[in-house]
Amino acid sequence: MTVPHETLRQGDALLIVDVQNDFCPGGALPIAKGDEVVPVLNRWIAAARAQGVPVYASRDWHPVGHPSFKEQGGQWPPHCQQDSEGARFHPDLELPADAVTVTKGVRFDQDQYSAFDQTGLARQL
Repeated sequence: MTVPHETLRQGDALLIVDVQNDFCPGGALPIAKGDEVVPVLNRWIAAARAQGVPVYASRDWHPVGHPSFKEQGGQWPPHCQQDSEGARFHPDLELPADAVTVTKGVRFDQDQYSAFDQTGLARQL
């Protein structure tokens, strides 16, 4: 098993991807046992902080009526709608106050599945 504090080094960045309530059990688009990643990620976050490695956290952040939703002809049920409980990060995820939030899924002309899809993250890194 990879040990976070032995793996992360100066010049690295830690990217936490879409650990939101709607993707966890009980959410609008749940992944079975999706919440089980939270303790593991918290260890990585703690190691990143100890090593001075920046933490980034992406989030799906859809407006109401997003084109990816079934009601608008998309393939997904409504999920991670802006400012909803489902769009919030999992409550046990220990994101530091200075973590950079990368917002995606806000476009009305296409979906954005990647934290690197027109978010400016690649340029920032």
